[in-house]
Amino acid sequence: MSLVDHHLKDTDLASYLTDSSEPDDNSRVAALIRQQSDPVKGWPHLVSNLESYKRLKREVVNVSGIDVHVTLNETRAPSVTAKTFEAGQAESRPCFLCNLDKEQRGILTLDSRYIILANPGITIPGDLTIAAVNHEPQMIAGYFEDMITLAKTLTDYSIFFNGAMAGASSPHFHFQAGLKNTLIAEQQIDQLLSGSSVGAVELIPLYEGQTGRLYFLRKYLRATYLSETDDSSELNRIFQIFYRNLQQINQQIRSIPHVPDFGSLIPSLNREETEPRMNLMLKYDPETAHYLLVIFPKIFNRPGAYFKTGAEQLIVGMAIKESLGNLISCRTADYENLLRSPELITGIYNDTSISESMIDELNEKLVSGFTSEVG
Repeated sequence: MSLVDHHLKDTDLASYLTDSSEPDDNSRVAALIRQQSDPVKGWPHLVSNLESYKRLKREVVNVSGIDVHVTLNETRAPSVTAKTFEAGQAESRPCFLCNLDKEQRGILTLDSRYIILANPGITIPGDLTIAAVNHEPQMIAGYFEDMITLAKTLTDYSIFFNGAMAGASSPHFHFQAGLKNTLIAEQQIDQLLSGSSVGAVELIPLYEGQTGRLYFLRKYLRATYLSETDDSSELNRIFQIFYRNLQQINQQIRSIPHVPDFGSLIPSLNREETEPRMNLMLKYDPETAHYLLVIFPKIFNRPGAYFKTGAEQLIVGMAIKESLGNLISCRTADYENLLRSPELITGIYNDTSISESMIDELNEKLVSGFTSEVG
C-alpha cells in the first residue's frame, strides 16, 4: 500500500467537514483530525495517544527571565528517544513513514507530492506530519520553497522542519506543523517583533533590505534568528545565504563528547553529512501577506545530561518544539528535576545550541555576506 493509497478524498471527509462551502486544505486538515480522532472510525493509535495526552502535566519555569514550558508527555516518548540518526542505525531499517498503519489516513497536497497526516506524538492536539510521498532523505536543500508554499497553503498552521542531526525522528523527508501561536516561543517572538519586552532579550538587526530583514535574538537561552518579509523570493534568498554561512560554521563541530563530528557518515541517509544542523519554523499571515521564518542553529539534539547515568541522566531530545520553548520529558523523575532546577534547562540549551563564539563568527559572516551581495 503506497502513501497515496492512504489519501482521504473530500467525499470521505464529508461528514467531518463543518463548513458547507468549497473546502481548502485548512478545512480538510481540520476534518482529517476529526476523522482520525474518531473512536469508532479513526486511527486507534492516535485515539489511544489522545487519551494518554489527557494525563499531560505542564508547568512554566522561568529561566534567566525567559519562560519555558516543561511538560511530562508520554505520547512523545518515541520521538524523544528516537535513535534514527545515531551511530549503528543502518540505512536498511524499516521506515515508519513508508509503512503507515492500516487505519492511518491523510490528505494529499502540493500536486500530490506530500501527504498530511495526524502526528501521534502530540505536543498540542492537531499536530501534523507532512511527509513526501516518495522516500527522499531528510534534507531541506531543494525543498525550502515547498516549505514556503505549505505555509501559504496551511495558513492556520506554523510549518516546522528538523534537520537530520537536529532532532528529526525519521530519515524520510517530512515537515511538521502545529496550530499557530500555540507554543510559548512563538508568542514571545511575536511580542519582541511588536516592540514588547521578553526578559532581557535583545533584537539585533543583521540585515535590513527593502523587502526583508534578518535579526539575531541575544540573551534568549538558545541561538535564534528571525527573518520577516512579504516577498517569498526574498525569504528564499535570505535563507540560502544563512544556510551557506551556517554550513561553514558547522565545520567547527569536531571532537565534542557524544556529538558526531560534522560531515560524518549518516548511516540512515546512506551519505555523509553536508547540511547545517538547524530547526526551522515558518508561518504566513494571509491578512498582511507576511512571512516569519525562525531559525535555531544547533550543535546536536542530545544534551550532555542525556548520556549520564542514574539520577543525573535527563532523557530529552532537542528538536523544533523544544527550540520553541516546550521542553518535553517522558519520565516523571526528569520532569520533577527540571522543575526544581532551572539551571538544568540552561545547560540543555547551551549543550545543543551553537556556542557563543560560533554565534559571533556566524553573525560577522552574515553581515559581510549581505553587504557584499548589496555591493
